[in-house]
Amino acid sequence: MTEKSALFDTHCHLGWFADPVATARDAARQGLELLAVTVTPDEYLSWQEPLADEANVSLAAGLHPWWVRRPEDADALINVLPGVRFVGEIGLDAAPRHAGTWAAQLEVFERICATCAETSDPETPKVLSIHAVRAAGAVLDTLERTGSAERCRCVLHWFSGSSEELWRAARLGCRFSLGERALATRRGREYARILPVELLLAETDLPETKGSTTGAAEVLASLERTVSVVAAARGVSEEEVRRLLADNARALLDV
Repeated sequence: MTEKSALFDTHCHLGWFADPVATARDAARQGLELLAVTVTPDEYLSWQEPLADEANVSLAAGLHPWWVRRPEDADALINVLPGVRFVGEIGLDAAPRHAGTWAAQLEVFERICATCAETSDPETPKVLSIHAVRAAGAVLDTLERTGSAERCRCVLHWFSGSSEELWRAARLGCRFSLGERALATRRGREYARILPVELLLAETDLPETKGSTTGAAEVLASLERTVSVVAAARGVSEEEVRRLLADNARALLDV
């Protein structure tokens, strides 16, 4: 029997599991590679050392738009950006409940993207995992304006923008990380069907709450369901999808 291709979760909140190190090691035993995003610079710094020896984990430094209150909130992340390769979760959220911080979000995201572009190494570009809720156009404007679309590898997490925005992002070279919740929608499945296959990545966005006692088994099961839905959407075998997603993730992360 042919050995299954590895599975990569290109957007998970490893630090939200009750025991992130144990979860990372269990994931390694199951052949899982993780791009672990954080929601604040403090979260990144708190897990940087404990996870440093986990070879299957790429830890990203982030500032989620839900945690942005003032433009100065960008300072702590910008201070660490020159020394990090992986950045996320960052982005913009224009949902009504976050309208009060929109101006601050815009300034913070602009500064983060500009710094990423300035400090990205052409040989090993920074990887940006980006949140864009009701804000795809504004996100893409910022990526273009700051040069980060050109100088970094930008991944749109759980993309739900319009078809026009999808193709604009694709032309800019953005990748798209899709998980089972995105694929539960008709739009998500259609995007999985029509996107150039080299731009597709798999994600879980797990766990949903801090201190979760679930672990790598939940991540694995979610990724397997994602593979199944993408395979059905594209009319190809699950193993072909596993292989393509793994190849795409390796190219993104240089692993």
